[in-house]
Amino acid sequence: MKKKILYVVLAIIFIVALILTAVVGLKVDLNYAEGNTITFTVGKNITTEEISNIAKEVFGNDEFLVQEVEMFGDSALIKVRKDITEGQLSNLCTKLNEKYEIELETSDLDVNHIPNNKLRNVIQPYIIPMGLSTLLIVAFYAIRFKGTKKMLNLIKYLIIAEGLLYSLYAICRVPVNELTMPLAVTVYTLVVIIYSAVNELSLDTKQAKNEQNKPE
Repeated sequence: MKKKILYVVLAIIFIVALILTAVVGLKVDLNYAEGNTITFTVGKNITTEEISNIAKEVFGNDEFLVQEVEMFGDSALIKVRKDITEGQLSNLCTKLNEKYEIELETSDLDVNHIPNNKLRNVIQPYIIPMGLSTLLIVAFYAIRFKGTKKMLNLIKYLIIAEGLLYSLYAICRVPVNELTMPLAVTVYTLVVIIYSAVNELSLDTKQAKNEQNKPE
């Protein structure tokens, strides 16, 4: 009875997560989101902290990120989620000129629109390795435990664990970022390790009892 209740609760969580994904989509980190970039070179050494402070003055509470570009440490990229106005570009030039004592103009700023990075592009590099790993592990379970029950249970627990992780991102609006897939792989690995350890312990206990019950 308790298992049935647990499975019903899990099913509700998964359905809610799927509905939210269909209606509003997953929340993504600005690295993967649609936005606009401004790339510029000041000709002097800069730091992301300095550019971030300037960007905060220009874009206020708008979400943005700053990255250094090029190998000489004198260029940077600012990505902003919202549209960039001419006034903001002019203000950015002014503040960069004041900070680094240069004479940048808005025409020196390279502005580009960046479309959404499809989530399948984030997941794709992991599909084949994880698929092959799953096939090998499932084959090992079928041989090691001489049947399909343990194998099917492992697949069930993997689906539940990864489904809960997905639901966390969908329901709690946790942004998908560069750590998402490594986290999914970590959860996958932990489930396999823990389930394998439990089954090996159970098998050893069973074999020990069989040895004890053997007639002398």
